[in-house]
Amino acid sequence: MDNRFAIKKLQKLDGFFTVFSPLTRMPYIHCDEETFDDQVYLFATETGCKDFITELGKHQTPAVLMKIPQPQMKGFISSLYALDVNMVIFSDDAGENRLNIEDLAPRPDMEKLAKEKIPIMNPQLTLTIIYFLQELRRPIKHDVTHLRELEEEMIANLVKASFILAIETAQEEDSAEPVKVNLKNIKIPYIKNKDGDIYQPLYSDFSEFRKYTGPNPPKLRMSNLTFAQLPQFLIKDSKGYVINPAGVNLVLTTEQIQRIIKAYAD
Repeated sequence: MDNRFAIKKLQKLDGFFTVFSPLTRMPYIHCDEETFDDQVYLFATETGCKDFITELGKHQTPAVLMKIPQPQMKGFISSLYALDVNMVIFSDDAGENRLNIEDLAPRPDMEKLAKEKIPIMNPQLTLTIIYFLQELRRPIKHDVTHLRELEEEMIANLVKASFILAIETAQEEDSAEPVKVNLKNIKIPYIKNKDGDIYQPLYSDFSEFRKYTGPNPPKLRMSNLTFAQLPQFLIKDSKGYVINPAGVNLVLTTEQIQRIIKAYAD
């Protein structure tokens, strides 16, 4: 289908409306049951977006409206690559249009990104975390089999991913350069939950690191860790890690990490 007219209409908007999930603090993503496209929803009108959110609510799927102003439209669409989204469903007064994300924004050079010293993007991991938490955190009686399938897919991506661990050093240096962790010379930041339990922040990609720390974190550097390395860098009294605390906020306890590593050991 020729979607050039719909693409031009989208690009000429003063801004569009989209759907975010309060369960993940990320865009709401849906896997189409027929095409298996991983898709997000954009609307030309606020009313259209609100109507869609109302329909989601009927199925106990919490969602909130987010307006993306024109200067941020291209950046928002480009950011969907980091979530492994491949399709945009754009709706206006004329109807619904299925737009391939590659027709809206150029695809990043994934081969080049894979060679970076730190994980710039972890799209498959991020997508599977979102799908799992969108379902797990819904206020419903869950289909246990379906939930377990989503969890297993997420875990399969966790064990093969690399992560960013934030560390505090004695010197203020460029935080975009990774460093090797030497526990004698550094401090590892931690956060406390409402019960006073200590967890260490961990990031799936550079964007999530910056989202939590800000653009110029003083004395804060990055180190690249695999999942199997996580137990080595647990500090005293730490209960585990929290992945992307400013985003999906996925908590992994020490016991869960050890169990996953054992289950996926070669």
